Amino acid sequence: MMSSQKQPTIKSKYNKGTIAIHWISAILILALFPLGKYMAGIPVIEKITLIRIHSAFGFLVFILTIIRSILFFTSKRPEHLSTGSKVNDLLAIIVQRSFYFLLLAIGISGSAIMIYGGYADALISSTALPELILPKNEIAALKVHNILATIMLVLVAMHIVGVIRYNLLHKTNVIKRIA
Repeated sequence: MMSSQKQPTIKSKYNKGTIAIHWISAILILALFPLGKYMAGIPVIEKITLIRIHSAFGFLVFILTIIRSILFFTSKRPEHLSTGSKVNDLLAIIVQRSFYFLLLAIGISGSAIMIYGGYADALISSTALPELILPKNEIAALKVHNILATIMLVLVAMHIVGVIRYNLLHKTNVIKRIA
């Protein structure tokens, strides 16, 4: 059932900084997840370069999330879109705001893996010695990181489905707000 409540116009957009961070982060996240899953199945010595890439991209997402969090509180944002359902409206807000917390938590767990798992020492060493890296089952933060990444993937899917659903139901291109 559609609400007779006035919809915010698509002309109300996020600021350019938020838009840039959104899309850069989205691309990096969509690259990080399969890269992380791929690395899980190969020996340490074969994945040192991939670990460098994964950690650099992950650190960039972490920094961008901090900047975007600051923008969230200091910049004008468009109104939340109403779907006509209070449950869907609340779910959209929860998913959107969960991204911030989840990305920060993933960044922190990734940093813990690098430090306590020996990855940072291995990457800094001139020979990237794999014996500096603890076995996967001895790195508690790795399990947390994997769980958080899986939750992130579910949230990304929910976000994409929500955008598509909103576009179809309301016959509007809501992506213009973040493009």
